[in-house]
Amino acid sequence: MPTGSAPPHYRALTAARLDRLPYGPFHRRVLVCAVVAFLFEVGDQTAAGMVAPSLPERLHTNLDGVAFVISSMYLGLLVGSIIAGRGDRYGRRQMLTWGIVLMSVFSGLSSLSVNVPMLVGIRFIAGIGLGLTYISMIVYLAEVFPPRRRAFGLGLGIGCGAVGSIGLTHLARAVIPMGENGWRVIFAVGILGLIALPAIRAIPESPRWLAAEGREDEAEAVLGAIERDLERRKGAPLPVPVPAPLETPEAEGDGGPGELFRGRLLFGMVMVMIVWVCHSLGMQIMNSWTPSLLGLRGFTPDEALSMSSTMLYGTVLGSTVTVLFGHRFPRRAAIVGFMSVAAVAMAVFGLSTNQVAIVLAGAVVQFTVGTGLPMIAAYAAEQFPTDLRARGSGIGYSVGRLTNVIAPFTIASVLGALGTNAIGWLGFLAWGLISVVVLALGGRSATAIHKPVPTVEPEAPAAVG
Repeated sequence: MPTGSAPPHYRALTAARLDRLPYGPFHRRVLVCAVVAFLFEVGDQTAAGMVAPSLPERLHTNLDGVAFVISSMYLGLLVGSIIAGRGDRYGRRQMLTWGIVLMSVFSGLSSLSVNVPMLVGIRFIAGIGLGLTYISMIVYLAEVFPPRRRAFGLGLGIGCGAVGSIGLTHLARAVIPMGENGWRVIFAVGILGLIALPAIRAIPESPRWLAAEGREDEAEAVLGAIERDLERRKGAPLPVPVPAPLETPEAEGDGGPGELFRGRLLFGMVMVMIVWVCHSLGMQIMNSWTPSLLGLRGFTPDEALSMSSTMLYGTVLGSTVTVLFGHRFPRRAAIVGFMSVAAVAMAVFGLSTNQVAIVLAGAVVQFTVGTGLPMIAAYAAEQFPTDLRARGSGIGYSVGRLTNVIAPFTIASVLGALGTNAIGWLGFLAWGLISVVVLALGGRSATAIHKPVPTVEPEAPAAVG
């Protein structure tokens, strides 16, 4: 147990009180923050792919220069993901605030770049903000949302991010052909992410984290206020919380990061790292390279952007499915199923020569992303106890970002040596390996907490302690 943490029984009780809460105004406020954060986080990553085809002409570079620009953002994501692990010490909301500021300001500053080195440096810092935002938002949402609602919250946030990406793609189609500064408009939009700051500053710190830090009075104040508001609105007491046994994740851990690679946490840590490596590779192909890949296959820039934006509707549909039905899917089985479908669709996307087949296959991949990514994010965060959740999530995600740092040069080399068909097989292996590793290691992790905590309805009105 880390120094200064609350007693295990109090932390278990705090978790049970949070997990038995009905969906209410507090969760809706958190969801607003998630939607805005993901809207600009996903949009900014998409922006890199939208402007990539125009960079060789506008900044007088080649395919390697484009790879450096994309790679620098992912290197920043790696660093930001590692820094996000400090949320276990400084709090979830604090790291999320800094993430939004860095992401928004430096995304906007990207539009002022006059050469590739300048753009590489700015995109690196923007990537740090992206990593901070993504990990901190997932960890916060996983800690305050009831287990059955986590996929819903992540699905809605990621789905809205996809809607923003579609809008950004249509904007790119309109402004990029207009002149030499059209691509700058796409990056400049990122500064609008600062509108999320007031909403983020208005939400309280995670009660789970406060309890883990031994700040029981603050945890009680936050959680008590949420409970009283819900009881007032319901006109009846909330269900009595039933804490999980003390051998569950909420009671484990001495807080040291080395614990992530020992005992029961090891299987979950290894699984999370491999999943994010494969997911990062597959998503980079789809989000950052699709317009360029389609251009190399003979499609015009306008056709490539149109096809890319059409594929993104699959993400919106997939996220809608998760929002409506995600709570009915066992997370592990759903991840295995959706990623298997993604692997097959990726092969079709990479190997087909028919425009309709390419768009449909790409849309299916994006659909599985919309359905699978919220479950992957929730499942990954659930592998770790509160003391190590930000660090475990950050380490796993940062390993995936390391893949993205290397991948642009790998993809560029594969394209040059083997052509676009090889990219289809590369994507097939990436998505397929997610299914294999979750099937092999996911069931062996003893720390997942995605099953709802049981609750007991009180026989008579009683105050919740």
